[in-house]
Amino acid sequence: MKYAYYGFGAFIGFVCGMGINLIFYWLDQSGVKFAHYLINNFGFVGKYLLELINALPIIGAALGIILIKLLFSRELTERSE
Repeated sequence: MKYAYYGFGAFIGFVCGMGINLIFYWLDQSGVKFAHYLINNFGFVGKYLLELINALPIIGAALGIILIKLLFSRELTERSE
């Protein structure tokens, strides 16, 4: 049962990360050159931030699993009688 909890947390984190990533993608497609601005003004740090934005779905999935572990630690470790 605990894997169902972890899977749900990973799914929700992935969907939220994908949604935020899509917002940045749509912003770039609408004509606001956010990526160009980051690279020109911040150099390497800007490229790093862009890679973090691209990795948001994976980061969200990992954070979703961690959040489930923190929120439901008692239910996940409790033995059924």
